[in-house]
Amino acid sequence: MGPLDFLNHLLNFVLPAVALGVMMPLLGRLLWRSVSVKRSLKAQMVVTTLACLAVLVAGLVVFGVDGKMATYAGVVLAAGGCQWWWQGGWRIK
Repeated sequence: MGPLDFLNHLLNFVLPAVALGVMMPLLGRLLWRSVSVKRSLKAQMVVTTLACLAVLVAGLVVFGVDGKMATYAGVVLAAGGCQWWWQGGWRIK
């Protein structure tokens, strides 16, 4: 595998985490405008992306291959969990 092939594989591995890491905070702020978030949008994007990337790496280690649907389900749960945390869903109202 050449360096360009490796870069292509690496970018395709990271793309789901980056896509959800960017989209979820934007959608969270769009859908729940009444909820104030104390962190910046950039901080939310970075933390959500890192959480999703950690799930992708864990799925690669556990299953031994990339692209399992269980891993992608975990990525969605991680992104949703980050938004739940940022929006203060853990507080009892």
